[in-house]
Parts: sequence; C-alpha cells; structure tokens
Amino acid sequence: MNTGLKFSLFVFAAIIFIMLHGSCKKNTPANPPPTGQLPSLTTNALSLIKSTTASCGGDISSDGGSSIIARGVCWSLGSTPTLSNNKTNDGAGFGSFVSAITSLAPNTSYYVRAYATNSTGTAYGNALFFTTYATAVGDNYLGGIIGYILQPTDPGYDASVQHGLIAAPTDQSIGIQWYNGINMSTAASGTAIGTGNANTNKIVAAQGAGSYAASICFDLNFGGYSDWYLPSKDELLRLYTNRVAIGGFINSNYWTSSETGGIYSAWAVFWAAGTPIGTTKDNSFRVRAIRSF
Repeated sequence: MNTGLKFSLFVFAAIIFIMLHGSCKKNTPANPPPTGQLPSLTTNALSLIKSTTASCGGDISSDGGSSIIARGVCWSLGSTPTLSNNKTNDGAGFGSFVSAITSLAPNTSYYVRAYATNSTGTAYGNALFFTTYATAVGDNYLGGIIGYILQPTDPGYDASVQHGLIAAPTDQSIGIQWYNGINMSTAASGTAIGTGNANTNKIVAAQGAGSYAASICFDLNFGGYSDWYLPSKDELLRLYTNRVAIGGFINSNYWTSSETGGIYSAWAVFWAAGTPIGTTKDNSFRVRAIRSF
C-alpha cells in the first residue's frame, strides 16, 4: 500500500474517532451527580391544620445520583420522626410534593419531617413542630357552629391559643335593609378579620333604634351568648369558604358590616359565587350573625 493511501486512511480514521468521541461527550452531562449519596430535601411549612388533619410536604433538591423511589412525610410525638412512625407515601420522583396528614389526635403536639428514599437509603428534611386544634370547622361550639379558625397570616392569630369565628346555625333575617332608613356615614369602614364587632357597635351607635342588619345581630341573644355581631367583609368571606360545613346558607346576598366608604353603600357578598359587591344600603338582603372565640 502506498504512503499516500496510508495517510488518507489514517486521516479518515482520525475523523471518525473525533466524531464519535465528540458525540459521546456531547451527550454526557457536564456535571453528573455523584452516585451512592442520599437525597437532599427540606420539609415544607404546614398548612390547613385542623383537629385531626394537616397538610405538609417536602422539596427534594437533589436525588443523590439515583432515582427517588419513595417520598412523603413522617410524624410522631418525638422530635425525630422516622419511617418506623406514622408516614405518608406520596409516590416517587424529584421536586416538590404535598402530603395529607390524617388520623391525628385533637389538641396534640407533633413533629413532622419530609423523607425521600433512593437506592442508597432514606434521607430526612428538617423537623417542624405543630399542634392540632381542639376543635374544627363545623363543630358545635360556644353557642353556634365554628365557621373559621384563624390561620398564621390572620390578624389576631395566636400559635398557642386557638381563635376563630362562630356562626349562628341559621340566618337572622331572610331580607332586611342595611340601614335604619337614613343614609349616613357610620365610620364602620373595617373589612379585615377582627373588625366586624367594632363595625357593628359603630353602626348601632350612629343609627340608633330600629330593625336593620347590624341591630338584629347586636340584639341577638342565642345559645347562651349575647355578643353576636354582623361580620365584616373578610369575616363573611371566610364563612363562605366553609359554608358547607357551617350549613343553612342560601344562594342569595348577605350583608356585611363594612361600609364601602360613602354614606349610601355597604359591602354584601353574592353567595352563589362568593363575590363581594358594593351596593346601596336600602337593598333587602339576608343576615347571618357571628361571634368570636
């Protein structure tokens, strides 16, 4: 074989080698995860804590180089729950997941942490502490039905003491005006949770005697309690969220104690959709009284 042909064959072989070698490198991750390591994860914040249930979950940031074959959360009365305690099984895979914790005891403190298992073993996220409520939405309690339990982002929330709203079990009116017949500013401008009682007191102080939305709540004596009031806009919207558990509502309009800023209108909630509406005070809407605990 002549020298030129040998050289051509060498060059051709070199090109094929480079192409194959470059192709292999192109399909190889630049920084492949090491194998033989445990997953890395964190435990997500708890939410929807009730008397016997809660919601948690986790976020798996690294699978340790091998596929996640099991994940979930585990919980116990002790500070380091493991798979030998109560646990959920929330499938497999990388990333975030949500877990439903059930069969808890009321008014009991627990620790919970997320877990993830790969071929190397099981790793755990950070442990979180929480306490279930003594009562739950829909329970009969202190003269009515628990309609809402304050959450960490709500005004008045106390992590050590359960607080919330109690709804009367039935409507106090199937149709009544917001005012006593005279349009005026009552300064009942509060819309947030915790402002309904003050709104009601302001309305009654400004409007005086008569039968209107705030007064029939103010005068209500039911279940052994006389501190009922017309809910603010946000308070009534929280009741809408839990309307099925509370019961007795009609797909109509319900008055709140929150004025919209003028002398002629106040907030109501269109119950079929849970939509706040600003409307004139002479409308005849339904009323459901609440009290706080």
